[in-house]
Amino acid sequence: MTATKDKLDDRKAAVLRAIVSQYVGSGEPVGSKTIVERFALGVSASTVRNDMGVLEEAGYIYQPHTSAGRVPTDSGYRYFVDAWTSGVKLSAQESRRIRGFFVEPRWELEDALRRTAALLSGLTDTAAVVFAPALDKSVVRHIDLVRLSGDRAMVLLVSDTGRVQNHVVLIPESFDDVQINDATGMLNRLTAGVPVESAGQTIRSKLERFPLEFRDVVVTVAGALDEELPDHDDERVFLEGAANILEVGKFSSLETVRQVIGALEHRRVLLEVLADALQQSSVSVRIGAENPLEEMQYCSVVTAPYGADGKALGSLGVVGPTRMDYRRTIATVHEVASSLGRMFTELGA
Repeated sequence: MTATKDKLDDRKAAVLRAIVSQYVGSGEPVGSKTIVERFALGVSASTVRNDMGVLEEAGYIYQPHTSAGRVPTDSGYRYFVDAWTSGVKLSAQESRRIRGFFVEPRWELEDALRRTAALLSGLTDTAAVVFAPALDKSVVRHIDLVRLSGDRAMVLLVSDTGRVQNHVVLIPESFDDVQINDATGMLNRLTAGVPVESAGQTIRSKLERFPLEFRDVVVTVAGALDEELPDHDDERVFLEGAANILEVGKFSSLETVRQVIGALEHRRVLLEVLADALQQSSVSVRIGAENPLEEMQYCSVVTAPYGADGKALGSLGVVGPTRMDYRRTIATVHEVASSLGRMFTELGA
């Protein structure tokens, strides 16, 4: 998170908190009368107006038009996030709902991550993104060789992060089911726990351990695993809820909406949004102009890494307007990332 400006005194901080909270809820510029009526600050409207003048001069709020009301700036939201979101948690009921979603999932990895993005989007009313674990961070859990028909067989590799790679290969029809089972057992004994990226090379380096009649098939399997190595980043991004960006009032203009939607359609933009999260230890928030990508400077981005046993495997996050319920969104991103990490731990990642 970006550091805030100089600390405000308690009263001005309370006025700023009231403006952010009211504006996030209503979308309407906030005036001193509203603050006095809805927030128990114990001061008069004229005192609040004076404090609003100081906050405006300091760059925390601004007057969007001739209305007497004020709206938070990026700096105002930043002060709010740094001052009032630390340690915020969801209700026990909400936490149980999220954790229950990840209990004994019966999905393939890609389906689980897509469902996770949909869950996060639904909980936060934003666009949500999940970045799948990279193969170069994975090790082999299991290899299977399965005959499809005649001389066609499928090589399946399951990583510790749950990713499944498959490739159809040709093997001699004379290579019978008993030999397939024996070869599969040997392949698993030799590659269990080996980095996915070096599985093929590991098999070739230990070729002499296989019976002579197995070796041609084993070399074919190793070659298939090599072919599966390219791990295209843009295929590891799961986006759900982009339509939430279209809701009336979330952004200041239709052109801004088009720009944000266009950015979300480019997977490389999303990759850059999520890349920093892998280097963080907890939830990270970028507000408006804090985002390095011009396309995202009308947005706030809340991200977090997820992993198992202290190892970051991937990241997830949400993209929404700067007028965001930061306390709830940050708590939700944290809970979903933690629950997804626990799922990988239980899977043995």
